[in-house]
Amino acid sequence: MPLGKHLKKKFITGLLVLIPVIVTAYIIYVVVAFIENFIGPALRNLFFQVFQREVYVTGTAFLIFIVITYLTGLFVSNYFGKTVFTRGERVVAKIPIIKSIYGSVKDMTEAFSSDRIKSFQEVVLIEFPFKGRYAIGLVTNRVDVNGVCHCSVFVPTTPNPTSGYIIFAPEAELLFLDMATDDALKYIISLGTSRSGFRCSAKPS
Repeated sequence: MPLGKHLKKKFITGLLVLIPVIVTAYIIYVVVAFIENFIGPALRNLFFQVFQREVYVTGTAFLIFIVITYLTGLFVSNYFGKTVFTRGERVVAKIPIIKSIYGSVKDMTEAFSSDRIKSFQEVVLIEFPFKGRYAIGLVTNRVDVNGVCHCSVFVPTTPNPTSGYIIFAPEAELLFLDMATDDALKYIISLGTSRSGFRCSAKPS
């Protein structure tokens, strides 16, 4: 093999291996840096007031955030914590503007929680953006419109599946796929290059 082709092939191979690693490391770095910048200054001042000298170590804010998140989950998992949290939400629901922001963010996070992820178990092909063209969608709900069962279908955008479109379509017009939700999201994020194939399955009863 000529040296030029050899170098090109190995470079591309190395690039394909490194890109996922670099992107993953970058996302982790961004998350840690955001938490550090958000909580770090307050902790640095607190430690200085307590110990009268600079003892803060970079990364402490991230570790404290993980611990607080775990303790919060533990707290709201029992009856007392759930009651306190519910009452707090009622107070937030009475505050203008804040209630809209909080409600929207909560609805979005709950949609992807383990308790509601079952709503995304059906993967379909839907004619979008116009007839004769198809997009991958996730069935989130079923509603009755004039006696006809319609599906609420979330059509994610690529390569960022957290945004997309909500489309109501007759169930009979959807092509249900024999494909796991995780595989569908991988297919979307990878711009259709994922090895996850799919085939149409019978429409569920």
